[in-house]
Amino acid sequence: MYNASLLPTAVPSVPAWDELTEREGQTLALISTGLSNKQIARELGISDGTVKIYVRNLLRKFRLHSRLELATRVHRCGDSWRTMDDAPLPSEGARPVPSAPIPPVSGLLDELPGLIYRGDNDRTWYMEYVSAGCLTLTGYTAEYLTRDPEHSYGSLILDEYADYIWYCVQCALLKHEPYQLSYRIRCADGKIKDVWEKGVGIYSVTGEVLGVEGAIFEVR
Repeated sequence: MYNASLLPTAVPSVPAWDELTEREGQTLALISTGLSNKQIARELGISDGTVKIYVRNLLRKFRLHSRLELATRVHRCGDSWRTMDDAPLPSEGARPVPSAPIPPVSGLLDELPGLIYRGDNDRTWYMEYVSAGCLTLTGYTAEYLTRDPEHSYGSLILDEYADYIWYCVQCALLKHEPYQLSYRIRCADGKIKDVWEKGVGIYSVTGEVLGVEGAIFEVR
């Protein structure tokens, strides 16, 4: 679950504008306006998967851990991020925003049983972050599930549960409520597992759904 606390007043170094590719710069500019990945894809005439690759590159270059942190960073700094290194975020009058888990919290999450995740709200259930527990649960490494949208967590869900999961999550997000799901997945070794999931939406200050995060456990 995210912690609705103020972001730190000191932030990591940011890349110079000329360190970004043209597409990364375009993607970043559109993120700062509040557009979702799907909207950015339409604006640039590219696929959702390609946008996700650009977003991951931006997170790596900005040394951030989530799309929400990236959007907040650029929105607060405006154009100044293009010329400033280690620019502090304004501390006075700052609006509390959700903050995704960052190290050392992620190290603690890796010790928990089950799969802790943060990802996109789309039917592929592509995840930007998964804890190390995904290996025990699914047989797949965290790198496998986060490296390529074609290897998304959604591909492990049995087809008969796809519509049920999508409907339940969207209903919960519309109400800004947590969701709870019970369904089955197919693991790397072909074994079918019953799992239980609880998650919440990640929202912008205007209420736009930026993603989802939660936990998935095996039902024994």
